[in-house]
Amino acid sequence: MSKKIYFQYQKDINLPIFLSADLSQFDSTLVDFLSKMKFTKLADKDEAAALEIIKNDNYARVLHLSEASFAVDKQIKSSLESDYYGAESIIPQSGYRVYRYKSVGLMVYSFGAKEWQLGCYRDFGSEANTYSAKIMINRFLTWGLVASGILGLWGVGVEDSVVAQKMVDSNGEAIFVDIKNQRIISQDGVRKIPFNLKILKLDSSLRGRNVRMSSEELIGFLSIHCSYLDSAGLSVPVRQMIQSLSKMSQGMLHPQESFRPRTDLSL
Repeated sequence: MSKKIYFQYQKDINLPIFLSADLSQFDSTLVDFLSKMKFTKLADKDEAAALEIIKNDNYARVLHLSEASFAVDKQIKSSLESDYYGAESIIPQSGYRVYRYKSVGLMVYSFGAKEWQLGCYRDFGSEANTYSAKIMINRFLTWGLVASGILGLWGVGVEDSVVAQKMVDSNGEAIFVDIKNQRIISQDGVRKIPFNLKILKLDSSLRGRNVRMSSEELIGFLSIHCSYLDSAGLSVPVRQMIQSLSKMSQGMLHPQESFRPRTDLSL
């Protein structure tokens, strides 16, 4: 019999963020993809505890993955006016929102609900659509972690710095800053926020030196590179977190030529 399998995001630090899927509906590549996104497959004994967390923790969120039905398939592939601006779109509905990544998946969610739904195809997370699948999962994480006071940014972490980038430049990778618990969460793991945290903006015109950004420039830069997406713009909690992060870090223009990313940013 088919059965939903539960996964937990960053299980080692007990974040109440989960994902479930009936693996019989998906290619075998899904589990490996989720593992690289830092979702741990839960054993039966851990699954029972997870269900209790989902039931009792107000900050808990769970994304249920399922193979797209005929009706969902039509919505995923349909043409919208917003497609002119990119593959992603959000349609506000009464009490919930519909997020679509064209030709990949459709997510139905509400900030007032714990359980969200994602309809997608059997090859979700495969090599053919890793980039778009990463973006969809990072959108879920960004929205789901806001309640816990965690800010999502497109970019990567390096030593004592966070390199904030455009979504396409980070290859769909996001980094999460836990303001309250003073830690940085990414696909590399979890580390404490250093006292001298720097937020880097790569600049192709600079050579051999860094230039400090003003507080206003840093706030604007963080706002632009935030992975939070909504038809109404950044929410009040997200703007507050950006303000807090700008006060506890230094914004720096850094030479593009000096940046050495990981060997492989594909996932």
